[in-house]
Amino acid sequence: MENNDKENSLKKYFNPQEYITHLVGVDKSEEETISDEKEVILLTSLLTDPKHKDAREETLLLLKKEKKEEFLLMAIANQKDKKLLPALVAACWESEINMSKYLPFFILLALDNDFYVSLEAMTVISEMKGPFNLTQVKQAIQKIKEEKQKLNNEKTVLLNDLLDALNGFVEK
Repeated sequence: MENNDKENSLKKYFNPQEYITHLVGVDKSEEETISDEKEVILLTSLLTDPKHKDAREETLLLLKKEKKEEFLLMAIANQKDKKLLPALVAACWESEINMSKYLPFFILLALDNDFYVSLEAMTVISEMKGPFNLTQVKQAIQKIKEEKQKLNNEKTVLLNDLLDALNGFVEK
């Protein structure tokens, strides 16, 4: 199947009109929330389930093209299975979506106890292109400095690299 055919076949998964049924007794905003939840569940499956590994690349391309970063962020924020978090966070930089406006969210992930979640979040941050809210960047630098004082492990080296990246954002 050609890339264009694959892309078109995957688009249907992100079209809630093809997969939602009107629910009697549910108002429109609740119906949209249900639709969004279904998209997040499907997205999580396409990005993390090994049986969908062939569709992962096309899913990442579609995320960028359709500007669906909010669904990816919801998938990360609402993920109950912590083993899936590194793959979902990695999808943020793998999709090549500029996540600059979500810097505070990724700072929290960078400070996560799970080393791999932290590593992927730091990669997302280092790939950010801006523009940046200077206040958010300065708050992030302060938060990381405070966290670094509490640590005494290999994560300190990663946090030093992250501080370098953030200081570079201030200089831009």
